[in-house]
Amino acid sequence: MRMISKAMLYSFLKVAKIYKKSFEKDLEYATQKNEQLLMEIIAKNSGTEYGKKYAFQSIDSPKTFKNMVPLTQYEDYKDYIERMAKGEDNILTSEKVEYFGVSSGTTGSQKLIPVTKSSRKSISGYMGLLTQGVLYENLSKKWTYGRGLNLIGMCGSGKTEGGIPTCSGTAGGMKSMEKMIPYIWTTPVEILKQDGKFDVNYLHLLFALMDRDLMYLSAAFIPSILDLLRCLEDKWSELIKDIREGEISHEILVTEDLRNKLQKRMKPNPERAEELEREFSVGMEGIVTRIWPKCAFIWGVSGAGFKMYLEKVKKYTSDLPVYCGTYGATEGLIGVEMGLNKATYVAAPKSVYYEFIHEDEWDGKNISTYNIEELIIGEKYEVVITNSAGFYRYRLGDVVKVVGYCGKTPELEFLYRKNQLISINAEKTSEQAVQQAVTETFKHLKLELVDYTVMADIDTSPGRYVFFAEVNNIKALDKNEAERILETKLCVANPRYEQFRKVMKIGHVSLELVKPGTFNSLKTLLVSKGASRNQVKIPRVVKRADLVELLKSKTYSTEVKEYIQIL
Repeated sequence: MRMISKAMLYSFLKVAKIYKKSFEKDLEYATQKNEQLLMEIIAKNSGTEYGKKYAFQSIDSPKTFKNMVPLTQYEDYKDYIERMAKGEDNILTSEKVEYFGVSSGTTGSQKLIPVTKSSRKSISGYMGLLTQGVLYENLSKKWTYGRGLNLIGMCGSGKTEGGIPTCSGTAGGMKSMEKMIPYIWTTPVEILKQDGKFDVNYLHLLFALMDRDLMYLSAAFIPSILDLLRCLEDKWSELIKDIREGEISHEILVTEDLRNKLQKRMKPNPERAEELEREFSVGMEGIVTRIWPKCAFIWGVSGAGFKMYLEKVKKYTSDLPVYCGTYGATEGLIGVEMGLNKATYVAAPKSVYYEFIHEDEWDGKNISTYNIEELIIGEKYEVVITNSAGFYRYRLGDVVKVVGYCGKTPELEFLYRKNQLISINAEKTSEQAVQQAVTETFKHLKLELVDYTVMADIDTSPGRYVFFAEVNNIKALDKNEAERILETKLCVANPRYEQFRKVMKIGHVSLELVKPGTFNSLKTLLVSKGASRNQVKIPRVVKRADLVELLKSKTYSTEVKEYIQIL
């Protein structure tokens, strides 16, 4: 297995290097490549129902395209997608729909996003090949061709009325490479295919710990890595026992069928168990590189709202570099990180056709859009894409900041999603501002923040922000003082919030402490309601009634006075 794996990864890397060189050439001709992609998409789909409606045959340039085709949002496609889900063809795209990607459902209602063979292959090339080329260039001295621990599953959500599969975008990509999985990742395919409730992180760890030569840990988002490492901290003694005895503990929640399949892969390994026990007895600081000496990096999106999780991950990983990989959505890939520890992404000219709306025009009536060569460094824009699977001039809702150019191609920093703004009176506090205020507040209080979210409470007059926060190791906290500090930090993070506070158009902030495990319960609820386990993340602004109800049920409320002491 190890020799086959190394040979496969070596061959894969040779292709990846070629792909990277080709991509870097494209960056010098970004506008031409991007416009060429647009015209190919238009030509290919001119005979579709949508193409006929907007006279795609008459479009001969990006300028004509913008004049003839309106900016769109998901609601504009809903009726078309319902028909496609029933099996109708040639509606938005001339290609057959391979599957419908189901959006995560974390920051809003779930959406069905059509994925075709060409759109899947485009994303796979960037995610699978280009990223490997970037990693090797930066880590060539530590490259071992070892396997990784990958947390992204491949279970599907079901099928549409017309029999078309549905699954998360990440799971769809995983299914296309199923035969390669045993050679590149330690987790057995049987685990990755599982749905429902079971101790998935325990099983991921069990099989990864048996491979001393593990090269990396990988997940869609860095919070999943943190959950994995916390499971390692809590369960290491049980994991060692299983490895020593070659048995999967009966305390672990898993179906009998899966247990039987996995048990066939187990055999006693007392030598490895003893080695692990020595390292765990020293403590959890830097544990990752002590139990996996060849581990070279962590892979998972860690920018924007995920920064607080990354700080906690470093307890276990020390100075291991973090690679975000790609920035994208189910609708399309937006950019690729071309280095380590950057959390910025270079646009991919042959992935989707880009347009950008400057922040001053988001709510305008006659909105102008800008092409990739027209962006200003330091400015903020909403991303608009046209993809090869049937979305045209689609407002993605993502806000990015232009941090520079790579060749003739913009380098972008993802900031937040527009629907994650919180606003009582048009003050529009962004997710970024909320995070700044919350993290600075708890840093000032010298308390470890586990997680948080916020809601707009308009049942009081004037309306106010209500924060729900889970905190570890509370020894002393004055709730009124904490709210005062949080209020001050919010005013600094968003001056418009301060203006409305001064004239009492917004009420004083409220801070509700929630019980340990609340945010794990929140993620479990999101998954139970259809969110992808691969992509689930805590919404920074909570609006759904069921999520608000859960949070309120977990607050200390009257108990809080007894639970905390006055500072």
